Amino acid sequence: MTASAYPRPFGSLTTVRAALSHLGESFSDQVREASVQLAPPNAPIPGDREVREAFWVLLPPDLQRQFFLRVAGDRRAWPRLKTLIGNPPYSFLRAEDEGVLRAGGICKRRARMAHAEPTATSYVEFRPHYEDLVGRQYRILHREGDARSVDERLPWADLASGAHFAADVRVRKRSLDAKRAALREGPIAAAGLALPRVGDVVALQLVPALRASSSSSSSSSEPLRARVVHGRQRAVGSPVARLVLKLV
Repeated sequence: MTASAYPRPFGSLTTVRAALSHLGESFSDQVREASVQLAPPNAPIPGDREVREAFWVLLPPDLQRQFFLRVAGDRRAWPRLKTLIGNPPYSFLRAEDEGVLRAGGICKRRARMAHAEPTATSYVEFRPHYEDLVGRQYRILHREGDARSVDERLPWADLASGAHFAADVRVRKRSLDAKRAALREGPIAAAGLALPRVGDVVALQLVPALRASSSSSSSSSEPLRARVVHGRQRAVGSPVARLVLKLV
């Protein structure tokens, strides 16, 4: 039986325990079903897309790494890593994880499992938790004081006033014509073309897929206001950056 599709909104999967348990069961289901179907290595089967989406939405990088290293220890899962997680190199792995598996076995012409230096989430990997009023998307990575116990809520599920947190931000790619149109619309639309700068205050709201899954004030219609206190672009010209923000 294939893994059931994740609900959108993501229901009650807001704690570390719930996310890891659900993903573990779903990965096992997909690996078993692929074996039953005699699916070729790296070839998708029904249910893979939903599990991959949940992996990138629910877990912050430290938990993604923990989960991946556990899954990578099971040889039966190796032919499913491309369809259930994606192509390496993975932003959540560290340089010392390079030898855990051979990247070329997951995707041809890929030579590395991890980046040499810590890096922000890639554009393809990016699944947002919040969006600001000009359409920029934010993926919450870590909240100040996170102890990461199994019963703790995931970083995106509860953000309280005064909290510091790390997040990756993505500006959506647009055609040149779309960029010109946004510039003609005025300063608000134009702001959505650029990454936030240090000192900017942004208004954040949970994306619709998560909005019903948090009982905190972050799920209300009133946006959270956060000031950017540090920022680093993924690479020159990249539409992704890593930020540190403080709720105000």
